[in-house]
Amino acid sequence: MTSWIKCGVMAWMEEDRYGEDETVLVYFKGTGLAAMTEGLSAQHRPPFAYGNDTAPSDWGVIVHHMFNPSRDDYDGIDYRKLCPRGAELMVFVPNPSVAKAHGPKAYHYKDGRTSSCIDYEQPDHVGEYWPNKMAPLITAAGLDHESDTYEEQLTRLICHHLGLPALDRDTITVDRDLMASYF
Repeated sequence: MTSWIKCGVMAWMEEDRYGEDETVLVYFKGTGLAAMTEGLSAQHRPPFAYGNDTAPSDWGVIVHHMFNPSRDDYDGIDYRKLCPRGAELMVFVPNPSVAKAHGPKAYHYKDGRTSSCIDYEQPDHVGEYWPNKMAPLITAAGLDHESDTYEEQLTRLICHHLGLPALDRDTITVDRDLMASYF
């Protein structure tokens, strides 16, 4: 299990049965659970876990599979379509390339646009096609990239900056049949 998951963002997934290496955690605000479920389902990634529906001003949470091997679908999700004007998403991808052993990635979307792409291997990187409005925050934090807890520290920094709530196992609904249908 990747260490950044353990910082509370996905502590409920500590048991390997959730297949965290091929799941994506999405926090959303300014849009509803039904809209997120519908949008992910339209992109063939129906959520298999989700929190309670929340007020538009609060962060909700949804978890879906990164790929859909039953459909031979390994394309990425266009989260901008799930992020209408007034909405905000924070997407955590714990293991974007299992085969190549790349580190986690996180993406922040606001008003249908990509605000930050955070590569845990180079979190302060900014490029023409790789926006990262959080880069100054990450650089200023002075996190130790060599530390065993680096991924956890970076995730805590992101969560604290955006005010993301800790996940509570008691408020997460898991559809185990849907999970099993993927593999």
